[in-house]
This record gives sequence, structure tokens and C-alpha cells, in this order.
Amino acid sequence: MEDYDVKIIVGKEPNIEEFKAHSTILSSKSIYFKNALSSRWVKKEDGIIIFYKPNISPLVFEVLIKHIYKGILSVENNGINLMDVIIAADELKLLEVYQQLENRFLDNKLNWKPKEIITALQHDRFTNLYNFALGIIYRNPIIIFESEDFSKIKEVQLIQLLKSDDLVLKEIKIWKYLIKWGIKNTDSISDDDLTKWTSKNFVGLKNTLRNCIPHIRFFSMSPNEYTKATRHFKDILPDGLDEEVLQYFLDPTSKLSFDVLPLRGYPFDSNIINAKDAALIASWVHKKRTPYNNYKDLPSKFKLIYRASRDGFGINNFHKNCDNKESTVIIIKIRNSGEIIGGYNPLEWRSIKIEENETSRLLSHNQDFYNDYKCKASNSFIFSLTNQKFPILSRISSKEEAIIWCKNKGPCFGLQDLCIKPLKPSNNFNVICESKQHSYEKKIINGEIFEIEEYEVLVNPDIEEWLKFMGGITI
Repeated sequence: MEDYDVKIIVGKEPNIEEFKAHSTILSSKSIYFKNALSSRWVKKEDGIIIFYKPNISPLVFEVLIKHIYKGILSVENNGINLMDVIIAADELKLLEVYQQLENRFLDNKLNWKPKEIITALQHDRFTNLYNFALGIIYRNPIIIFESEDFSKIKEVQLIQLLKSDDLVLKEIKIWKYLIKWGIKNTDSISDDDLTKWTSKNFVGLKNTLRNCIPHIRFFSMSPNEYTKATRHFKDILPDGLDEEVLQYFLDPTSKLSFDVLPLRGYPFDSNIINAKDAALIASWVHKKRTPYNNYKDLPSKFKLIYRASRDGFGINNFHKNCDNKESTVIIIKIRNSGEIIGGYNPLEWRSIKIEENETSRLLSHNQDFYNDYKCKASNSFIFSLTNQKFPILSRISSKEEAIIWCKNKGPCFGLQDLCIKPLKPSNNFNVICESKQHSYEKKIINGEIFEIEEYEVLVNPDIEEWLKFMGGITI
């Protein structure tokens, strides 16, 4: 680089790299550099400013300097923690970089990696990213707990997760993950084999977990689970806790000195969404201005009637399980991106005629099956739960074509707004998802054609009666 007047020394030993730059360009792009390079305290050698940034890695700084000089933000497939880029961009006052990456994360154009989720949890000043990362963990805690980076999570963030009612995972599993984290973060423990441990190892583990254990909900475990969970670890429990848990199992009304924490979440049968998501969907169904706080507050509960990975992805499998069922919610998880979209159908689904005298007005060429028959509904909607902070609700705008019945397709909302159909017309066992805005108010996902990782159908048979009771809301 010619005519440079700045050398920026980036990173720490043994990973240090030198970048040559121009002070005028740096100052014009970053108020941070403008202030730092104009200081009378800057170090110079032979007229060249020497500037040190040990807290930013060379790989991260390379991304930022390329954007400063070329306006290019290239972050795909370079193996860096993108949250580190965001943190560095924020420090260097490169607002455009920060905003671009935040938008990409929130729009799910960038897949979150466990280390990026953990980094986001450690920087709650990035409010949107922080809340988004929490939503990912609450919906799928295994993504963090089973990752190699789990042991790197800080105690304060781990405690925050343990304190949450939204962490939907069996308590005995949470306990096992906590023990795993504690072992990795106890210096005196070098072997996972408990038979080789000394009393010093257990004392070390107790000290490591002393602030975390109070947030484990032992009283929510079954007696059998509690026995299995604590068999080897009674010595690390707070004094008196074991006796009180056993007393509680014998008499839940007994007076205790330890707090009996409530159950986490609410039992909810879905591999895609959690009870909190279901409560939000129910709020949309009921057209509530204020969403339900908890799934348990709902006047009636959803029931799973179809899961593609269990019942088969084929179109016929969907119709076999879901035809003639009213008030259904479709939940779809997109492969690779993990985006979650879906729709609510207040009517039933159909593929074949159910009345002997049903006329050809509804049917295709006087045959016994429907083919793209348009159904009128005023209460249907489609949605996206990908960003829990800013979910997307898209209600019907063309009521005459709210729901489509078709034997050769799965659930279809609008002409093309959200539809599951065969990958090839000759094979209805491999399906794809199509989403092109037409009949509903908003587009719910970027792109048009997607592979499906999983999809489910939930039914609430009481919803229609509830809506009528609440004031004759039509479907």
C-alpha cells in the first residue's frame, strides 16, 4: 500500500498482524479513528503513526478494513465469530457494518453458530441480538448445551438461563448439563471418571457450582429422577437441601426453608415451537390486543395431530391425518436456516368429497377429489416466528381465496402465500414449501422456495366455539 501513514498492529501473541492504512481514509469512515489518530499522544516512528489494537483479532480486523476501503462486507465461510465482528465494529464506530450484520442475523440470512449465540448473551447492550439469541436457546436449548462451546459460557449467563421459566428442558437434563459445565470449569478436575475423584475434586466442583445450584428445580423432579441425579453428587448440594427435597416428596405441604421453584414452561407437544410460541399464536387466533402471558392461561389447548417426521412427509400422509379437521395451525421449520413459519386455518382441510351428492362445482372434472378449490375465510392468517422479538403476523386480505383445497398438495394458504407441495408432480413423498405473497397482507419470509426440515399440524377443536362465544367472530 503506497503513501500509507498508519500502521495498525492487531491481535495478541502468537497471532499478531500489521495493517497499513491512511489516516485520512480511516478518519473519514470512523469517528473512533478520527479522534484516536488526531490525539497528541499518538506514537510515531519515521512519520508513521503506530496504533495498537490487541483486543481485535487479525481475521476480524481484515473484514473491517476491507469494508472501510472497498465497502465490501464479506463474512461468509471465513470461520470467524461474526459476533466478534459486530463487537469490533461497535467499538470502532463503524455503524454501517454493525447494522448490516445485525439485520442479517435478525433476518436469519446468517445461521447462528453456538459460539455466536454465547457471545451475544455476553453483550446485552446489543439488545436485539441478545433477545434473539435468548429466543433461539429457549426454543432449542440443545443447540447450546450439546455444543463444544457450552463450557465457555460465563457463569452469569448460565445463571440467567437456569433462572428462566422459558427454558423448556427436563430438569434432570439441565442438572446433567450443569455438572458437565462445572467439571470443565473446575481446575482441580482433570478426569471425568468419578471413581478416580478425591474429596478435593468434589469440593472444587461444589465451589464452582455454588451460585448455580440454587436455580436447579430439584422439587420439580420425580423421586426417581432426583435419586439418579444426585446419587454421586449429594456432597455438593447446599446443606439441608437433600433432606428437604425428600421431605417434599413425602409431603408436598410440609414447611420448607428452600424455595420450591415453579415448573419450567408448560408441557407442549411440538418439536418446532414451545409453549410461549403457542400462546402467541393463540392470541392471534383470538384477536387479542394483549397476548397471553402463558400457554397455561389459554382457555383451551392445542393438540398435535400430524408430525411429518413421524407420520411421513408425503401429501397423502397429511390428508390422511388432517382432512376434515377444523381450526388447525400449521408449523413449518425450514431446512438449513431454521426459520419457523406457519398459518392458521379456521376451516377444515379436504382432498376428496365427503358427501355423495356433492356437486362438481367443488370438484375437478366430476372426479372425487378437489383441485385448487378456493375457500373463503376472514379469520385465517400466516406468520413467522423466526425473530421472537419481532414476529410477523399476516392476516388474509383476499378472503375469497384464503384457503386452498387440493388432493395433490398439502396445506395451502392463499394462491401462493404459503403452500406445501410435491417436489415433483410424479412424486408426492418429497415435499417443498412455497411462499409468494398474493392473498395475505405481508410476506413472511425472504425467498420463494424452501426445503422443509419438519412440519407439524396442531388442532384446537374448541377455538371455533370460543370465537362464537366471544362475540360471533366469523371464520
